[in-house]
Amino acid sequence: MSGPRHRNGYIDFVSKVGGVQVQGFDAITAQNGWAMAATGACIVITGLAVLSFFISQLHRILGLFEKNDTKATEIPEKSPVPAPVEKTAATDPLSDLEATAKKYQNLTLQLGETFGLAQLYQALEAAQDPHPHITVRELKVNGYLSAADEGNFSWSDN
Repeated sequence: MSGPRHRNGYIDFVSKVGGVQVQGFDAITAQNGWAMAATGACIVITGLAVLSFFISQLHRILGLFEKNDTKATEIPEKSPVPAPVEKTAATDPLSDLEATAKKYQNLTLQLGETFGLAQLYQALEAAQDPHPHITVRELKVNGYLSAADEGNFSWSDN
């Protein structure tokens, strides 16, 4: 009888070779077990490599089935490049911080002498001012806006 036998929870490989009963690694060797294990590992590795190649090329395969309205040889026309806009206080608040500070002070007159940053941001968003966070940070750094008390700010006398 050839094949595995269970003994004390372990599997013993027993084989008869030339009328002699062999066990363990000798039985595996006698039945070409090492070659079968290596062949099985090679088959699995090759299958995984082929699968990963197909997955990596899936976008190309799906591209064949998609409907293309434009030919690959057509070159899209370039849109005209707009002329550069001159930076002024109206288009770039950071170009003239003093004018920006005066503009922001007029926007915050209704908030009172001291105001929170959230109120200032809401007033600037309502006025559709570009980049209010960057501008307010620069006003604080350059001394136009200073801390009045806990969480509130006021305009400096610059």
